[in-house]
Amino acid sequence: MDNTQLPKVLVVDDEVKMCFTLRKLLELSHFQVEVAHDGLEAMDKVKSFHPQCVLLDIRMPNSNGYEVLQEIKKISPDTVVIMTTAVASDDSRDQCMQAGAYDYLTKPVNFQTLLEKIEGSLKITLKKA
Repeated sequence: MDNTQLPKVLVVDDEVKMCFTLRKLLELSHFQVEVAHDGLEAMDKVKSFHPQCVLLDIRMPNSNGYEVLQEIKKISPDTVVIMTTAVASDDSRDQCMQAGAYDYLTKPVNFQTLLEKIEGSLKITLKKA
């Protein structure tokens, strides 16, 4: 399978090390991966890269993850968004899920759990296509 046939995942986090690590792990798991470090860059990548799944940190500069989630759902409603946060709350979780997030994970994220969530979400997304 060449790279153009691999499922696309966009990692959005202002922590550069987190993006680097997730990119490497996801590429080894046969995903095509792009990264963004803030909300504005994330929206540009959603429009140009067209990911099937977005891993989206809630706390970032230039617009928080919740605002970015709402924008993604406006321009690409079928894109699966998995929220990640180091500062979890029930209110935050409820708000994200009501806005269309597929899931909400707290950091540090267990990579195996994350992989299962991504793969599960892609099965749903690819059935719609």
